[in-house]
Amino acid sequence: MFKSLITITLALGSISVFSDTSEQYIHRSEFFFCNFNDGKDYNDLLEEQAPYEDFLMENELQYNRINLLPIWDNDAEYDYIMWGNWPSGQDQYTEWGAYMNEYPKWAEENDLPPQNVGDCEKGALSMRFHSLLRLRVPMDERDERMFTDWRRCKLTDDANIADLKALYAKQEKLAKDFGLSGYGVSMFTPYRGNQMETDWDFLLMTHWYNTDSRVDLISSFRGWRDVLLDSGIMDERSKHIESCSEADTYQAHMIYNTHK
Repeated sequence: MFKSLITITLALGSISVFSDTSEQYIHRSEFFFCNFNDGKDYNDLLEEQAPYEDFLMENELQYNRINLLPIWDNDAEYDYIMWGNWPSGQDQYTEWGAYMNEYPKWAEENDLPPQNVGDCEKGALSMRFHSLLRLRVPMDERDERMFTDWRRCKLTDDANIADLKALYAKQEKLAKDFGLSGYGVSMFTPYRGNQMETDWDFLLMTHWYNTDSRVDLISSFRGWRDVLLDSGIMDERSKHIESCSEADTYQAHMIYNTHK
């Protein structure tokens, strides 16, 4: 695993392989794996999370928070996962520094009670968030809660991540030509704080900006699969990805976003 992650760190960059495809940027992410405390529910979580957006805005910090709630998960251990993102490593440490040093006083001045909705002590993970493919739709066409599929994947011993990213750029162009829109693919590689026993090298996420986009992909799946097979992308991808688990499906609910 670690030699594969070294390869990823050295080879991945913020690039766009084709001029007419989206930028393959790298962000930073954090994940907190949580269970509700007795008597608490999702409405309590939303109420607890809401004031932090004011703190971010007042301090001009760039961060977003997304809650992941299981829809279909083969072995769900947690009631919810809190997923946060920063545009860069600098923004990550700036926000964390403000949270550690300034937020406690701010919370006291604003009469915020201690956080007690969930127990998130069992797992926390910092990840690099690599955008591979983006077929965006306008903001007013996006659902408040989006479908996301997550897979745990292993790299082959001789995986070349730059070539793998180029394949996803090629897939994006083919998808446009085929008439697909409204979805994206990302990979997440462990960065810091991995305390869990893992048998994977990265997480692969597919998200849909709205329900219609997922319906369109499902209804055209056979034709789209044939396009991928004929293009050679699937065979080429197998040279870099050894295996992936079945998908666990979560709803992704964006709570706030102060990215500029």
